[in-house]
Amino acid sequence: MKQLFTVILGVALLALTGCASYSNHELAPVEQWPLAAPAEAKPTAQLKVESRYLFNEQNRAGGFDQTNLENLLIQQLKDSGRFSAITTAKQHSDVYINARVTNHERGSMFSAVVTGATFFIIPGRFKNELTMEMRFKDADGKLLGKVEKSETITTWMQLLLIFAVPFNESADNILVQLTRSSLEEAVRQKLI
Repeated sequence: MKQLFTVILGVALLALTGCASYSNHELAPVEQWPLAAPAEAKPTAQLKVESRYLFNEQNRAGGFDQTNLENLLIQQLKDSGRFSAITTAKQHSDVYINARVTNHERGSMFSAVVTGATFFIIPGRFKNELTMEMRFKDADGKLLGKVEKSETITTWMQLLLIFAVPFNESADNILVQLTRSSLEEAVRQKLI
């Protein structure tokens, strides 16, 4: 009976582990959304999305759901009010946008092992720096310019943080902020 209780307690502790993620709010807030409409006719845009995941400077598999990331960026481009049409298909457009999103995660594997070995009693911490680089090209493929923005998310893992799970910052919300800030900067630089 004592062994069964120990197993049930161990499973409960593992199931109740929590993480608290929060943005470091390094990104300046967007002043106007949707963006001011252009004086001339709205251009069409072709979007190409690339993503990559780095863990402590090393390329790793995983990272973003590519379809979700494309849909999120397309929606923000539409919501900006600056384009008449947005597509990911290869076709002639007035503006070509190449968006590269990088999730650079930093943390100690030793710390993660200690956190796991102690059933999340000793906390562990990881930082994810999300970087979005947008390159804008004209209808002839000539580079107009680029915009790069980044934001950091800190994640703490600890047993008692189970209560913080409902308050975690979503990576999608950070990506929306990065996209809006990048588009606002592109307008400021007269790239779109």
